[in-house]
Amino acid sequence: MKISLQRESLLKALQIISGVIEKKQTRPILANTLLSATEDRLLLTATDSEIELIGSAPLELLGKAGAVTAPARKLYDICRALPEMTSMTLSAEGDRLTLQAGNSRFSLATLPAQDFPSIEEKSFPLQCTLKQADLRYLLYKTSFAMGQQDVRHYLNGAVFDLQPGVVECMATDGHRFALSKIEEAGIGKLKTKILLPRKSVMELTRLLNADDQSLLNICINEHYLRVITPDFTFTSKLIHAALPDYHKLIPQKGAHSVIATREELRQALVRVSILSHEKFRSIKWELKEDRLEMSANNPEREEAQEVVPVEYQGKPVEVSFNVGYLLDAISAIDSEKVRWSFSNLDDGVLIEPLDETSHSLYVVMPLLVPQAEQVA
Repeated sequence: MKISLQRESLLKALQIISGVIEKKQTRPILANTLLSATEDRLLLTATDSEIELIGSAPLELLGKAGAVTAPARKLYDICRALPEMTSMTLSAEGDRLTLQAGNSRFSLATLPAQDFPSIEEKSFPLQCTLKQADLRYLLYKTSFAMGQQDVRHYLNGAVFDLQPGVVECMATDGHRFALSKIEEAGIGKLKTKILLPRKSVMELTRLLNADDQSLLNICINEHYLRVITPDFTFTSKLIHAALPDYHKLIPQKGAHSVIATREELRQALVRVSILSHEKFRSIKWELKEDRLEMSANNPEREEAQEVVPVEYQGKPVEVSFNVGYLLDAISAIDSEKVRWSFSNLDDGVLIEPLDETSHSLYVVMPLLVPQAEQVA
């Protein structure tokens, strides 16, 4: 293989695939990227055996086609350290890849391309298109509620429910729940439900552009999800589990309804959280007529108190929450006003944007940790 290309083109492709490569590898070749030179492009593939990500860079000159694997991190560091607008030549011979750029020359150890573990799924019977910004929106609005290393593996990811004209994304860790949906999506008559692993969700969120209105292709089969854009091809294994009916986690809009200014509430939560218990992150809510009193304390007997004006007519209510869960939900809401409602607090509090154009909602369960334990 012998090719020439611009430093910026190679650096962009390496940045795209970098998130897939783990620092600690079970197999040395997984620290490498597969470089495949075609007629006009260099394809760069990275994998951790669960996710495969392919980026590409346009070539200035193809001297000889071929494929080889090289250390991805070292190649990225070299490209980043080179001057801007540098023309580079890559040539592979034997077990070495030589990179020449101006007066700089680097020789990297390689491994055979045929040993690289690629995902060779070709049949994807379920296919549709979706705006890149819409997919990014769904992931951003819900991914924070995913579980982390939960023994119930179906919690460690996000559920995509694709129905004719509608795509829903849902996530829960058992203590909170997030749902967001896009209507009038261009998915035709496709109808399926898949569970995408946590790492795949986070990687897709990193790759997608929230302002890009171009269409991407979504391909699904029994084992994999593939997302194809002009910049990358992303393939991930799916989690196989019997998925519960997540809509049953949404409490009915309760008899008690509270409306507050979202940013005012968010800032008050940030301030009171400073003195909350490091382990429980607990804050106490005392809901009274037209006011919400929040307080927090910690083992050092430090205290914080905040009062937020709200629209509420009802009996006084006291309840404790994990302040981080509340902040995550409220920060994901864009509308000026936010509403939370409840009947039985054991079913959680339903948090929604007070904006008819929004299609997201959140449920946060109250904390069951006694106050005496929190300051002990």
